[in-house]
Amino acid sequence: MKKIFTIILGLSLGSSAFAQNGSGNLHIYNDITNHKLDLYFTIFTIVPSTCSGGAQAIDQVYLPPNEIASYTTFANSTSAAGHPYPINNWSPNMLGLPPIVSNAQRWTYIKFELEDPINPGQIVPTLGGSVGFYQSCSGIPASIGGTGSLNGINYNFHADAFTFGGDLWINVQ
Repeated sequence: MKKIFTIILGLSLGSSAFAQNGSGNLHIYNDITNHKLDLYFTIFTIVPSTCSGGAQAIDQVYLPPNEIASYTTFANSTSAAGHPYPINNWSPNMLGLPPIVSNAQRWTYIKFELEDPINPGQIVPTLGGSVGFYQSCSGIPASIGGTGSLNGINYNFHADAFTFGGDLWINVQ
């Protein structure tokens, strides 16, 4: 799976090296291979120049194991645009703002939780947290890890947020 991720990064480098308006696209990769955990996340934004004015995606997105969700613009993240992992609702409504305003927003972090579909229940402690960019604004770390157990099964995870080729990447493994 690591080779596939490396290939995808290589292929995306050409198209993402010249990211639009300095914000870059956001790619979230569920690289959980040991227990095939499902990833549920919510995206947050910010205006980096003022460290304020952010928005929150109201939808919690489900991302199965070994899948990538990529977001280019707010309008292209919806089910109406045919996105496979849509975000249809923002607070405040980013989709209703003029492009000059919505483009001032930057993807800043995700809040996430991992769940095991074949071992349902609350993993203790919860496998999740927040990772992202612009740590000086949000205080959200770029890297976290954790462990937990449920019904005698031990779980662990690691999540990293980084930039590559002008885009923003979050890899959960």
